[in-house]
Amino acid sequence: MAQKATHQQPDSSSVQVPVVLFGVDQNGKPKAARFIEKHAELAAKAAGHLKLQVLHVTAPVVADLAGRLPIGRIHGNGRGFVPYVRRDLYAKLVAAAGAPAQSGQPLPQVVASTGSPKPASQPNGQSTFPKDWGDISPGHVVIAQDTPEEGWYEAVVVETSGDLLTMRWLDYPRERRITRHRSTVGLLYPHESPNIDAKPKAAQSSKPKTGAKPSAAEPKSVYPKTWEDIDVDSLVLAKDDGPWRAWWEAVVVTKTTQTLTLRWRETNQMLALRVRNFAQVAAITRPRWSVGLLYPNGR
Repeated sequence: MAQKATHQQPDSSSVQVPVVLFGVDQNGKPKAARFIEKHAELAAKAAGHLKLQVLHVTAPVVADLAGRLPIGRIHGNGRGFVPYVRRDLYAKLVAAAGAPAQSGQPLPQVVASTGSPKPASQPNGQSTFPKDWGDISPGHVVIAQDTPEEGWYEAVVVETSGDLLTMRWLDYPRERRITRHRSTVGLLYPHESPNIDAKPKAAQSSKPKTGAKPSAAEPKSVYPKTWEDIDVDSLVLAKDDGPWRAWWEAVVVTKTTQTLTLRWRETNQMLALRVRNFAQVAAITRPRWSVGLLYPNGR
């Protein structure tokens, strides 16, 4: 169950466990730190000055996340020092706290290797993730390739000019903007992920009518048009488990209704640079709704 984050200033008897302070600065850059038990009360009081959330380290999942954070410092004037942290780690803190990201550049999703994307909404109520390549417009989050050696990363569309998209990197908003053709970016799942406990609907009989000739099956493309179309041998984008959380091309090896087993694509520069024997790279498992789609038309 998610922990509740709060800005309240508890009395000395209410803080008896270590705490985590987390939040973002004026530029939307995430920061977080852990404070030991004897500093917890002071840290909780300083959170208001620092405009940070307070999360008590009581649940095992929070304790695990806290152990990966730097130790914060509280000064005598009530101010504190909370260093910057990776955005993927901050996203997990947000999920554990059940609190909003409260950032000028809100996190579009919280994705773990065993979880599913949860799209945020724009002020007009529309999803941050476009439903199709033709729908991409300013404010949408897509996946763009940096370089073949560096992989793909989430990017925010700033401006469109025909099929050209001007974007900024989601995690690095101050870096130089990039321009890509809309057919070269990947899409993230734009809806709430389906109920994993729901049983799939029974397929309707495809028995042809008497006298009717069965139509020839359409050739299967390696580029699925929707997440429901993902099949064995489909080519998709998957996020790795490394510290930079880059996306790379991956091929579906096996599938279930909800889960995909993937192998990194053999031509990935990532593999050529980081491993010597591709056959030794273990397969990865991802929820179907957590992978990205590549442009399918005209390939």
